[in-house]
Amino acid sequence: MTQTPQRFTRRSFLAGGAAVSVAGMLGGFPLLATGKEQVKLSFMYPVGVSGDINRIVSGMIAGFNAAHADIQVEAIYAGTYDNTEQKVMTSLGVGDPPGTWLPINSALQTFLVMDALEDLTVLARADDIYQDFLPGFLGTCISDDKLYGLPFQCSTPVLYYNKAAFERAGIRAAPTTWDELMSTAKALTVRQGSDVTQWGLTIGGGWHDWMFESYVRQNGLVPWTKDKVMLDAPEAVDALEFWLKMAQAGVMPTASTWQGSANDFMAGRTAMLYHSTGSMTNLRTSSPFPVGVAPMPKNKTFGAAMGGGPIHIAKKQPDAHKRACWAFARWMTNTANQSMWCKETGYLAARKSSWESAEMKTFVAEVPEARIALDQAEFAGAFLQVPGYHKVREYLKSALDRTLAGEIRPDVALREANANSNREIQRLLRRRS
Repeated sequence: MTQTPQRFTRRSFLAGGAAVSVAGMLGGFPLLATGKEQVKLSFMYPVGVSGDINRIVSGMIAGFNAAHADIQVEAIYAGTYDNTEQKVMTSLGVGDPPGTWLPINSALQTFLVMDALEDLTVLARADDIYQDFLPGFLGTCISDDKLYGLPFQCSTPVLYYNKAAFERAGIRAAPTTWDELMSTAKALTVRQGSDVTQWGLTIGGGWHDWMFESYVRQNGLVPWTKDKVMLDAPEAVDALEFWLKMAQAGVMPTASTWQGSANDFMAGRTAMLYHSTGSMTNLRTSSPFPVGVAPMPKNKTFGAAMGGGPIHIAKKQPDAHKRACWAFARWMTNTANQSMWCKETGYLAARKSSWESAEMKTFVAEVPEARIALDQAEFAGAFLQVPGYHKVREYLKSALDRTLAGEIRPDVALREANANSNREIQRLLRRRS
């Protein structure tokens, strides 16, 4: 099925998106026969970036419900990605999961170990999913050639920069290499005595492990497979040594928070910021200065880890509910809604047809920064898809934090994190077998 791009505005996106139905994808039959009981579903989702994401998601779900008399979806805002994953895992443990949910893409192997996910391969092959979704984004939902979700909020880290600060420092362009990143950050750091009034660079905390994987990829290594991590590889140690070098040079803070780092950028307290492309609209429209967006600088190569998440469907629920979940996931990721989602948030539209639409072409012409992360996605891949990824993240974040605080050497910290992570991964794999 090929979707025809349609006239699309902020006010009309619900009406336009609601016109897309998946009844034809389900054997040609309606989801429920006339007069049958309405299917009621819950959709559990997080908000991982700053801005008015919650209102947008709630509006999309209200639009779906208005267009589908036989299905009603209850929106359950679960907090952060970690909160969402833990709540879903708890509900799976008692046999009462939400019909569908939105995790970080890293959770794929964790949910597969729990036998929690519906295989969507057949439905997707009967639809336009494999043809229209961008392969890199779709790949974050694939394991062993089977599809377990539809990409919804796709992101990579990007480098935001304060154009006014660049102009004051006489810097004409964003850095493209690690060496340029260091020299640019030095030129942008402003001190009054011993106090830093403007950092040259801040790496958004809380998700700095996501940023760190991007740095390791820039050294030519994907630091994991689906059954182990290689956090102590030379490419990873070199990346952390570079972070430590920047911290010791006094051009970036040794610690930050996710929301706090975004606030610092908008307040002019840091001139460059690594953050999610999902923060783009908020940073661009809320900052009192012009905001530039650039790909993450390279070392040996360009590289980035894909963040954000897909819409998953619970395996253990009635077939009618699974079909309703597919209708919902398909609607949330249709061409019009993905275009709206990209424009309103900065998350990347997952569909080729969204980027090819007249509305998106006009938007990119007006806001060329919106395409930076899409171009960078050519060099990106899924983030840390291993069983028990949430514990692995904590081991890695601890290694990063302790190193930057000067408590431990980079190689020792990563060796420790690697051993603890692989012990946890193997424990979960033994449980599955």
